[in-house]
This record gives sequence, structure tokens and C-alpha cells, in this order.
Amino acid sequence: MAVMAAPMIALEIFLMGGMYRNKRLNLLFVAGAIVAFSVCLLFIRRQAGISDRQFLRSMIPHHAGAILMCEQAALWDPEIEKLCREIKSGQQAEIDWMKAKLRELESGR
Repeated sequence: MAVMAAPMIALEIFLMGGMYRNKRLNLLFVAGAIVAFSVCLLFIRRQAGISDRQFLRSMIPHHAGAILMCEQAALWDPEIEKLCREIKSGQQAEIDWMKAKLRELESGR
């Protein structure tokens, strides 16, 4: 949420600065937004607070997206078509494994 809100605060003050006449307060808000944005990006980059379950829940759609791209792409090169076949089979096997592991984790084992 702060990743979206922080730039919006800075843009609001930059674009609508005439409405906000207290320059010190504006600077404080922009500085706070920059700090919040930076901290959030650091947490995202390090995947801070991401559990095994959350990781699997996010990776399943990621892998499904790779399969979808291969299915929807208008490919002509035989080598790239072969790559897509390998991606589809490999990613599907990984999705199946992740779903099974997620069920195992959620059942408390």
C-alpha cells in the first residue's frame, strides 16, 4: 500500500503545491513518503515476512502465466516452440508439486 501511496503523496504536493502553503510541512511529507517508499521496496526486494505458504501462493500464478504466454504466443521459430513445450511441461509439473506442498502445509503436516 505504501508503495503506491508514497509516490502519490509526493506527486500531490508537487502538482498541487499551491494548495499546500506550508513549505516545511510539504518537505516533511515528501521526505516521509520517500523513506516509506524506500523501506517498502527494500522489504519487497528481500521478501521480508513472506512465509512458505505465501511464497507458494504467489509462485503458482507466476508459473501459470508462463504457460499462458507460451500457449498464446504466435511463434514461428521451431527452437522457440520447443522451448515453450519444455516450459509448459516443466512449469505444469512445478505447479502440481507446489499445489501438493501447499495442501500439505495447510493441513498442518
